[in-house]
Amino acid sequence: MLTPRISSDLDRPLLITTVLLALIGIAFVYSATMMPASTVEHGLYLRQFIWLAIALAAGSLTAAVPYRIYEGKTSWLFYGIGIALLLLTLIIGHVGLGAQRWLGWGPVKFQPSELAKLATVIVLASMLSQRRVDLTHLGTLVKAIFVAGVPFLLVLKQPDLGTSLCFITILITMLYWGGLSFLFLFLLLTPMINVALSFYFPAWAVFAAVLAFVLYRSRLRLAPLVLVVAVNLAVGIVTPQVWNHLQPYQRQRITTFIDPSADSYGAGYQIIQSKIAIGSGGIVGKGFLHGTQKALEFLPEQHTDFIFSVVGEETGFLGAALVTVLYMLLILRGVRIAHRARNRFGSLLAIGMTSIFLYHVVVNICMTVGLAPVTGLPLPLLSYGGTSLVTSFLQVGLIQNIAMRWREY
Repeated sequence: MLTPRISSDLDRPLLITTVLLALIGIAFVYSATMMPASTVEHGLYLRQFIWLAIALAAGSLTAAVPYRIYEGKTSWLFYGIGIALLLLTLIIGHVGLGAQRWLGWGPVKFQPSELAKLATVIVLASMLSQRRVDLTHLGTLVKAIFVAGVPFLLVLKQPDLGTSLCFITILITMLYWGGLSFLFLFLLLTPMINVALSFYFPAWAVFAAVLAFVLYRSRLRLAPLVLVVAVNLAVGIVTPQVWNHLQPYQRQRITTFIDPSADSYGAGYQIIQSKIAIGSGGIVGKGFLHGTQKALEFLPEQHTDFIFSVVGEETGFLGAALVTVLYMLLILRGVRIAHRARNRFGSLLAIGMTSIFLYHVVVNICMTVGLAPVTGLPLPLLSYGGTSLVTSFLQVGLIQNIAMRWREY
């Protein structure tokens, strides 16, 4: 049983915010699937209630067991299980919407990539919290990149570009929180910036000039300098090949993000309809259950990836702002707990779990308003889906675990 001292340190704002977001999610899953002519099952909100009960139990158990048990060899055990499940997914996983992302039997399916994210955070927290760890040492950085890179590549192979990029976010966030300087973080990010700008030569030329100036001013040793230049050259050569090997729908999503109107009845349809739904909600919305874009099923995947569009249409700017503020509160509480924790492993664990929320929330909301490509990422706690809901509560459970034991060294 939890002692009175531990229970008194429970982060109540975090708990209330999490449960409130989950309940809002169930309400809008009901709204998104209650139309008589709906092509999706009407009782999904009841299933989400069952998943919420399971998630609450899983989160409570995770919060009750002292988090230091996940440190050291145990972290590698969880990581190994996560990688094994990802490999198994590529062999016998269920295929849906052009990707092989699920494991399961019959009606029960789950996404191993969700569990792999948690396992990656745990093992990185264990690695980076070791005494005498030097984040500027090349061997340390290569090991951390390898740990995040393996699940990144396995998830990318499914293919699931949106989820795979979450592992990069986890790595960068935890390295920064662990004490890596902005210079080294910038150099780590240069290959991704290189890829993003390689399709527009003027922007790429500016980036190359900035990188050259930074490398000149940084006075790096020869080995790291050569490595940065070599990696960026390799990325520049490989990027066109990677583009040619992307799935057609992935290339469509990227080109549609740049210009949705170029294919308004095809790849751009999702973004355009989502923006229409949110814009038509105005200040106060059309009223709960009264969304017309939703009722006519113009919104794609409205109970999962685009549930924020339903919120915006039916509750307007005020409702969408309230949901956004709740997410901001959840993320800020996670950052506060990470900053407050006296134990380095606990601090890194909390910030890693918080970074997953941050990535999913920012990408999903930006996607629904046309500021990011369509990625297929669910909105944590709101979108329908058992795996997403349970793993979200596992994340919150671990953050609460650290909040209740913040005094421990």
